[in-house]
Amino acid sequence: MMIQLLFLLLAPQQQTVQNFERQQRQIEQIQQQLQQQQLQLGHLLLQVDTLGGTVAVLQQQQLQLGRLLQMLERSACSAEILWVNGAEQKIVPSDSAAVVRLSLFSTISKPPDVCLPAEIRVTASYLDASSNLICSGTVENLAIQNTLTGTINLDIRPWDLREFSRWRNEPPQTNSGAKRLVCVNAEGLGEVTSEEMARATSVRVRATALSAGGGVSTPEIELRLQR
Repeated sequence: MMIQLLFLLLAPQQQTVQNFERQQRQIEQIQQQLQQQQLQLGHLLLQVDTLGGTVAVLQQQQLQLGRLLQMLERSACSAEILWVNGAEQKIVPSDSAAVVRLSLFSTISKPPDVCLPAEIRVTASYLDASSNLICSGTVENLAIQNTLTGTINLDIRPWDLREFSRWRNEPPQTNSGAKRLVCVNAEGLGEVTSEEMARATSVRVRATALSAGGGVSTPEIELRLQR
């Protein structure tokens, strides 16, 4: 009788122990599953990092390719500019207000969205009777060409450095007026003096067409100064 009673008392405890052991095994299984999931997540994050690095490299290569294509397009641009009127030499009277009217025809290659606009600039070199350089200077952005072909008409005042050049057929809405020539002496130390300019007997004028895509063309004309 006592033994039966003892079994009855111990049975719930054994059931409790078994339940506890079962729960412990379940917890261990859950822990193992969590560890496996953590490992899988780590591998996935590593793959994402690798993929992100690959994407960054591809984006960088795409940018470099875009720059290369842009350079190739720009290198394909060309420009040609020629004097329309007159020979390679013109005589300029001694009148300080004398104006030399020059016309140029400029051609810029396609594509227009890459090669245009083109800048027209003028460079002048003053020489003495022995063809020694007295001074030289450049007027940048004297004219702007927005079409593939165009005629540029210029006024040049060889005796007046303050109003040396003007774009005669400039669009009226712009009307920038006459532009000054900063003529720097041969030593490059400063602007030419009136005493140095008194020795000038000729001016070599160069008009340059500069395409936005890199094409360049420059014709030259000599202006003989009469005194």
